Amino acid sequence: MKKRLLALLVVAMGMGAVVGAQTSSQAFSLMTCATDSAAYFPQMSDDGKFLLYSNTEGSVLTLFDPATHHAQVVADKHYPGFDARFDAQGRIYYVTQERKKNGLVYRTGWCYDPATGQHRVVLKAQHGQMVVLRVGPDVVIVGEKKTYQSAKRVGTYAFTRGSHLHLVADGRETVLQPAGECAGYLWAQVSPDGSKVLFEAVARGLYVCDLQGRVLQRLQKCLMPSWLDDSRIVAMGNNGNVQRDMRSGIILLQADGSDCQTLTAEDGCIQPTVTASGKILYTTKEGVIHLLNPSDGSENSPQPILIQPKP
Repeated sequence: MKKRLLALLVVAMGMGAVVGAQTSSQAFSLMTCATDSAAYFPQMSDDGKFLLYSNTEGSVLTLFDPATHHAQVVADKHYPGFDARFDAQGRIYYVTQERKKNGLVYRTGWCYDPATGQHRVVLKAQHGQMVVLRVGPDVVIVGEKKTYQSAKRVGTYAFTRGSHLHLVADGRETVLQPAGECAGYLWAQVSPDGSKVLFEAVARGLYVCDLQGRVLQRLQKCLMPSWLDDSRIVAMGNNGNVQRDMRSGIILLQADGSDCQTLTAEDGCIQPTVTASGKILYTTKEGVIHLLNPSDGSENSPQPILIQPKP
């Protein structure tokens, strides 16, 4: 079931060949965050104390404390695990989806506060796309009819619909099409300094553009890209061989196209995200979470740590 679902997800994302050599000398140390169950779609709280993850099907969203090995179910109805984010205060925002009697899927935006144990609806059920975005310390949940912001004013953010890039700055939305028409745009994200936007154009590759939609660089095809900093992008490699074997690894690309470094073996390392402290969180096909920590090679560099699951 796991392999079948992962293959279907990648087919929907659009596969292509991985291009690029391991030429960078950047070193990383590895931490293995062993949870009590398989963990997918991982996120880490800003303070590094908690992990948020789901099961393969996205049907159960779990909050995990690696220090105590305590696992708490945040939500387990209507597939809450596909699109969840922490804000800077540790609150959890997620989306549920429910098919109504008329056959249409309605999505609802939620906020859960671990400090109080309270859930609340922040965006009422509506038909159409709904996506959770981390914007600086805040969270935005974008729906096709209404949008929720966790703060009155938030930074510049981007999202995609079809073959269009939507950029929101100072409350004003601009619709752009830097890569032209294709099967769709995915994974839009504004750089930390607010000057650039990345997105994946299905079957074409990763694009970096400015806030006016002018293409600055077209990179290789990849999946689930995120800014590591203002000049580097972390992504999931894409070898285009879904029918036989979905091989993937975590890669690090220079946004100017000058370099591509392979950070993991192509053995099924998937779903990378970047933590607030600049570490790289990802999971494996088997659902084991890893944390890549930048290391400068000095004696003070972080050393690998193994967090054992509760017996």
